[in-house]
Amino acid sequence: MKSLRYLCISLILLTITNEAVACWGPWYTPKGYYMYRVYNNLPDPTIDIEKQNPNEGKNCEEWQKLTSETIPLEDIYQVVYKMDLESFEALYDNRGDSHENKFIEWITQKDTAILDFLLLAKTNEYIRLKRNSRWYYPSMKIGARMTLEEIADSAISIKDSRLRDRYLLQGVRALFSLSKYERCIELWENEISHWSDENLMRQLIQPYIAGAEFHIKRSEKAIEYFAQLGDIQSMLFCLGRSGEKLSIIDALEFICEYAPNSRFIEETLQKYIREIEPLGEFYWEDELEKTPDLDKLYNLCLKMARCGKSNNPAMWYYTAAFLEDLYGNTASASRLLSLAEKSRSSDYIKESIKIFRIYLDAKLLPYDSYYENRLFGQLKWLDSKIQSNIDDKVRNETARGYMLFNCESYYYWNDMMRRILLAEVCPRMIKSGKTTRALQLANMADNRLLNIVNRHEICDWMDDKVVHSYTMSSYRYSTNFNPHDYSNSFFEMIDSIGVDNAIKYVQIVNKPQSDFDRFLNCRGYVESDYLNDIIGTQCLRNMRYKGALEYLGKVSEAYKTHHNVYMEYDPFSAERKAIKMKSDFRYDFAREMHSLEQGIKLTTEPNRKALLMVKYAIGIRNSFDWCWGLTQYYRGTSYWGQVCEKRDWENDEDTKTAIGKVKELINLACDIVTDDETGANIQYMLCNFKTVARNYPNTEKGQLVRGKCDNLYDHHAESYRSR
Repeated sequence: MKSLRYLCISLILLTITNEAVACWGPWYTPKGYYMYRVYNNLPDPTIDIEKQNPNEGKNCEEWQKLTSETIPLEDIYQVVYKMDLESFEALYDNRGDSHENKFIEWITQKDTAILDFLLLAKTNEYIRLKRNSRWYYPSMKIGARMTLEEIADSAISIKDSRLRDRYLLQGVRALFSLSKYERCIELWENEISHWSDENLMRQLIQPYIAGAEFHIKRSEKAIEYFAQLGDIQSMLFCLGRSGEKLSIIDALEFICEYAPNSRFIEETLQKYIREIEPLGEFYWEDELEKTPDLDKLYNLCLKMARCGKSNNPAMWYYTAAFLEDLYGNTASASRLLSLAEKSRSSDYIKESIKIFRIYLDAKLLPYDSYYENRLFGQLKWLDSKIQSNIDDKVRNETARGYMLFNCESYYYWNDMMRRILLAEVCPRMIKSGKTTRALQLANMADNRLLNIVNRHEICDWMDDKVVHSYTMSSYRYSTNFNPHDYSNSFFEMIDSIGVDNAIKYVQIVNKPQSDFDRFLNCRGYVESDYLNDIIGTQCLRNMRYKGALEYLGKVSEAYKTHHNVYMEYDPFSAERKAIKMKSDFRYDFAREMHSLEQGIKLTTEPNRKALLMVKYAIGIRNSFDWCWGLTQYYRGTSYWGQVCEKRDWENDEDTKTAIGKVKELINLACDIVTDDETGANIQYMLCNFKTVARNYPNTEKGQLVRGKCDNLYDHHAESYRSR
């Protein structure tokens, strides 16, 4: 009977399977979210036009706001930028006609004031282009309905508040073409300069004012205006340095000298810092090396923060602090950020500074009760920002799920929450032994935005125009594959951190001990079906079958088919024997394994005990092999950039313990078998049919095998695996 022992080796070898994946991993990690923020670079409006100028998109969007959001931006673009004067004049003269273009329909039927303006603007542009032609001479007939002088006078005199800024743009353009530079400057100083810096028309007018100042020999003023625009080449031209090339940092210093509060500074700083800010996209990080330009930028930051010329010195201290952190000097970064917190700043920069403070605290402060209380307050503020700043674009992207699932950046506030919690706080919490808090924080990071939006959309792959929309609850209980709940950071943590820690977490979910517990729990996904299924599955992985029965027994029938895994083979057969899929296959397995445990414990008859032990061993082996869906949710995925060290499904301690248990059971079963019938039955259970025929020819199973010699073969593990 001792010959059975070789089977333990075969059983172990069977655990080496082909890779299967039940869930997907992110493209990159939360650590890759951009944190530095001093400039609100909202994406330009999307217009399906090649080589579109960004200002054109913004202008079309503003026209849309003045008319109707139901009008496509493309329709506006075609009229404003592509329609020539002759075509527009025909449209103007025949405004009663119907049109497919919705913008034309609107301005001809509902808002003729815009129609009048666009006629003036197109006439202005037509004449100015003619005047700029090398073949132009003053006495030639241009063929327009108005002269530049008439356009300028008309544009300046119209007081329509909706269109006043647009008319003044046309007026300044006409006056500039007429070389009436002083009149341009007068309009700027009396009215236009008082408009908001965000006003697009103001931004479009300012280059003309800079040019006008240069033409009247006020180069210093021209340089200042060009500096505000970030027009380095025009600045150099005014200084007689045409063609000279400056580095980005040299250009910044140049701008700061003449226009220390130029919007260009913020835009350039953000673009430059984001070029060097580490990304987790490819799961590696290059150390930032100091360069002369970076040293120069750091010194510029301190100079501008202290010189008194900047309206926003906090931005410069914040930038210097950010650079220090990139260098790895986190303590120095914190000291500089303290100066930023005390300095004059815009509300926008104050928010960025506060985010960076939360981040630095997570890296620097001891994880004690003081930090927990501080973090609680910080998260309440950040959560309020997530709720109050959400818009339809964010809601729609969240509902689609792709960008959130793949950790792609699309909503700053949620990005920052995820970066701080998942990349900094949770790993340190785990190292400090605060696994329950780490799980709570990770759950909030992964699910807060989903909870707010409460919508999930699935595009029909057969027809990408058909979209099915679900609430999050209905989606989670639908038959659709659920990539989010079984591959996010929270799941990977709770799946890797051990069943006892998972149980402690669920206990806090059910009985929160503090306001912080309640705050975090209600912002995560804590559905009992989801958590009980996870713990029950981990109990199966730990061979704690009684515990598995307890937790899996709490999972509702409605949920049992929604964890992305299935079982298509009999877990108690040594060969791949297909079975009918059942929704409660984990619970059934746990019940059978618990029954076998009790039988092995209570049975005293050695041969019956041996049979139970072998069946039990086969069940354990299969639950980690081709029936892996019993003990885990995935089998093979990426391991980069996880919050904690992710469980290695093949080589982790649970698997090793299980395989050792299989070996022990087989050896013990072999030792206690006393009769040939039982020995034959065991060999038959293990598919060793030749051994049955050779060693036990006179037994019932021996006769069965000998009678089917053409169909039954000796399936040792190695030969079976190779088939």
